[in-house]
Amino acid sequence: MKKYYHAYNERYKKVHEEGLLWFSKEPTPEVLEWIKYYNIRIKDEICEIGCGEGRDSLYLAQSGYCITAIDSSEEAIKKCKDLSREKGLNVNWIVKDALEIGDGSEFKKFKWIYTIATLHMLVDDEDRIKFLTSIYNLLEPSGKLLLLSLGDGVNERSSDISTAFELQERNHMWTGRKMNVAGTSYRGVNWANHKKELEQTGFHIEKTMNTENMEYNQCMTVYLSK
Repeated sequence: MKKYYHAYNERYKKVHEEGLLWFSKEPTPEVLEWIKYYNIRIKDEICEIGCGEGRDSLYLAQSGYCITAIDSSEEAIKKCKDLSREKGLNVNWIVKDALEIGDGSEFKKFKWIYTIATLHMLVDDEDRIKFLTSIYNLLEPSGKLLLLSLGDGVNERSSDISTAFELQERNHMWTGRKMNVAGTSYRGVNWANHKKELEQTGFHIEKTMNTENMEYNQCMTVYLSK
């Protein structure tokens, strides 16, 4: 499993060495809509799985929420800590591979969890189910999960993970600067298969939507409960 996340760690290192962030500083619109939909109270505790450079966690912490944010990339969490210090924010940043959370016994349970643009990185069925099960086990009974993955819910496509992580030339989204960074994997599934894997894990599907945002373009957005 390390191969999936090692690529992002190397990508973050390269971009941060250039004095840039890979992602924007703007919060994900779907996260804000989810919070509004459930009327999640200020001071409620929320957990983010796969926080990256922390744009959503930092925004929510600045808004008054108590945030625990988990990512497998040491480089990403280092940047998150730097950014939170600059803003004077207290966020519980944790370096951990979500697939290794297991039964969730080493962490407290959360009523609210969201994960943005993480599941689609996992190509193998076994890894996807393990990831979903880890999050399920972190939820309190009746807890809620926002899950956003890249894809249109119609077309299915998978990366060849034997070559997906090789260096490739990419344009930095916000500056247009060309740089060689580690590639990443992708698995797009249709709605029928996505619902099947979610229900197989034990989730109750409350709402499904095709959404679109500037960072990720077409997305499959799901509101789930335990």
